[in-house]
Amino acid sequence: MNDTNRNDETFEDIDALLEGHFYKLVDKEPVPCTFAEYASGMKSADNRIIEQTRVGELTVSTVFTGIDHAFGTGEKQLFETSVFGLPDDIHPQWRFASWTDAVNQHLQLVLMLEHDGPDSLLEEIRKKQAS
Repeated sequence: MNDTNRNDETFEDIDALLEGHFYKLVDKEPVPCTFAEYASGMKSADNRIIEQTRVGELTVSTVFTGIDHAFGTGEKQLFETSVFGLPDDIHPQWRFASWTDAVNQHLQLVLMLEHDGPDSLLEEIRKKQAS
């Protein structure tokens, strides 16, 4: 068996094992895809980054992960919003099933940070961490 055939078989094995775990965006809608399609699509930032907004020293970032972070338990979680620039012990993340939900959360966070500053977000996060 030559190396080309071996590589093709390896991708087939990976696809069979991971079927249903990878997604690509088609017109802002997640669509199941093979591992090879996922890997190819994620090479471009346009296929990953939905929105990034700088608010003072913080950055609100919303991305399409293409991987179901619910791991098959409940509604798929394929989008993620994070806030960067907070103290080192705080790394908030919100996950969503849809483009619309992710964009809405992104906008809400930006508006909250612009209006109230980072202290209100930090307080909210610390309360959630304590419970």
